[in-house]
Amino acid sequence: MVKRIIVGESGGPTPVIDWEVAGVVDAAQKAGIEVYGMFNGLEGLLNANIEGNIVDLSRINAMAFTFTGPGAGLRTTRIKPKPDQYRVMARNLDALGIDGVVYIGGNDSADQLLGLTAECGVKAIHAIKTVDNDLPVTHHCPGYGSATLYNAIALKNVHSDFSSYRVWGNYKINGEVVSAPSIIPVVIYQVMGRKAGWLAQGTAFAKVDPMGDIRPDYPPHIILSKEIPFDREEFLAELEKVISRQGEAVIVVQEDLTDKKTGKSLAEIHSGNLVTDDHGNIQHGRAESFAPCIFLAGLIKQELKIPGLLGKIKEAVLAPQHIQRSNLVSRQDACEAYMVGFAAVKAMLDGAHQKSVILEKIKTRVTTNLTDLANIAARERKVPLEFINGLEGPTQEFIDEYIYTIGGAGAIPHYSYRKFVNVPIPDSIGNDPYLKGEDEYKWPLKKDIIQ
Repeated sequence: MVKRIIVGESGGPTPVIDWEVAGVVDAAQKAGIEVYGMFNGLEGLLNANIEGNIVDLSRINAMAFTFTGPGAGLRTTRIKPKPDQYRVMARNLDALGIDGVVYIGGNDSADQLLGLTAECGVKAIHAIKTVDNDLPVTHHCPGYGSATLYNAIALKNVHSDFSSYRVWGNYKINGEVVSAPSIIPVVIYQVMGRKAGWLAQGTAFAKVDPMGDIRPDYPPHIILSKEIPFDREEFLAELEKVISRQGEAVIVVQEDLTDKKTGKSLAEIHSGNLVTDDHGNIQHGRAESFAPCIFLAGLIKQELKIPGLLGKIKEAVLAPQHIQRSNLVSRQDACEAYMVGFAAVKAMLDGAHQKSVILEKIKTRVTTNLTDLANIAARERKVPLEFINGLEGPTQEFIDEYIYTIGGAGAIPHYSYRKFVNVPIPDSIGNDPYLKGEDEYKWPLKKDIIQ
């Protein structure tokens, strides 16, 4: 019978990871069992001799974890334990009189829990979390809705800001004066997502109207994610179409892409010093890391050649990195995170072992369920291709299926289009326009760029 459990957090924090801890602590207290916390996950358990690495949560107010702010209240770890380290952890669990472990994390954390249980008989339940949303079996993961909510709002607002730079000027083409953009704003926004493009595709929530329907002319205009291999010619051609149609562009890129021609990661091809973590994952967001947003900005500046593009591109390169997972909380996401933590303890008390708590969505109702730990450990899930409409981003079906995780279409701002009455142009101005520069452009002008 389980009488004393321990809870820990692992991997990258989510905006709601501590809501899972709150669910664990609340469930344990309601069941009348003791609950300990391990600081820095299994790393704290490994170093249990250091005072303060193991704490008693049995009498703490469980909901205090929901007010701790961003990050992991019990701190986190990226450790990849070796067999001898698992044996030390097992010995420490025995010395502490612990019967069960609830470990909150992603696929690497699930794999570590399997490694731990191979060394001892402790009951083990994994509680899913990741902003990447790339775990198999589950419908989605706690943390995804909140990070996606931030990205959707940030992207919508930065477009509203940066599109202000659009400037039109007069040019002379083959003796004829034409109006064309002289400054074309292009935003390149990089999101997290190591192996799958759920966060990238989720930025398309910024494209919806108040009813939740996609507006194709709304940003982002191009979404680059791992599911669609990157082809520079295809990308530049699509960007040319967007600029010709919109006079601006907003591009979203995942933190790594797969090159279509070689099958390699762009980081592998273009990074002079590829840095990986202990799990073999390519590091992102560090000083020496490859940044796709910077790569794309350079590619656009050097290789984008649009006949009739008379002005210049003004680019903004944005990589919010940890900000996207430490800023906003989706109420739906927080509630589901608490449910997952609570269900982990309940499952353990019901006799479950080596299971992972997942989320199931049946019509509009979301519930928790269990799957074998091995179904999550070291596995990932990409966005199904039927949910992606090429470089334009996700389909309406994707929006309908997942926008509720951010709280629905009403969770993002909706701005009105300003309608102005144009002042009639006097003949004296119309007959003597200011020409942008002295050079006369000779190549054919694409008429659609000036509309």
